[in-house]
Amino acid sequence: MSILSPEEALKKELEQDQVEHDHHHPTAAAMTNHVVVNLAILWTKLHQYHWYVKGSEFLTLHEKFEQLYREAANWYDKIAETLLAIDAKPFSTTEQNMKYTFLEESAANKYLPAHDMVANIVDDFRMTRDVVQRAIKLAKEQDQPVLEDVLIDFKGYLEKEIWMLQAFLGKTALEDEEE
Repeated sequence: MSILSPEEALKKELEQDQVEHDHHHPTAAAMTNHVVVNLAILWTKLHQYHWYVKGSEFLTLHEKFEQLYREAANWYDKIAETLLAIDAKPFSTTEQNMKYTFLEESAANKYLPAHDMVANIVDDFRMTRDVVQRAIKLAKEQDQPVLEDVLIDFKGYLEKEIWMLQAFLGKTALEDEEE
């Protein structure tokens, strides 16, 4: 077994990433990497909202956004380490985060009204939940039960947070859900 230089190892990893993401049959690991990068982006967005939220619900939302970014960090680590445990490579750079996320962010979001911040997080959680659902299906098909279990737990967490944030907005859990 030859030892690769760090540059050679990275080149090999990037080539494999490209194959997995360009292929018509994505792997559970590749789909889960989209979850990982979504969590990285969510962590940043939740900090932005935590710092910039204003208005009569400041105290409630300042605390809630902090809770959510701490939980996002925990899930980020747990899911990435699960990928490592199945010999996959979780994305770990800002470049990969920006390239593979399904979420949008903007510096202008710091000026959103508090309720729009919450609605934006609901949308991001729903998008991430949908990616998680695809990853669960692939993990099941590819006989990755540990990854499947972690993703099922994460999906349950997202569903609960969506319900709670929707209730804060005066809506039902499924209200405004896109088909």
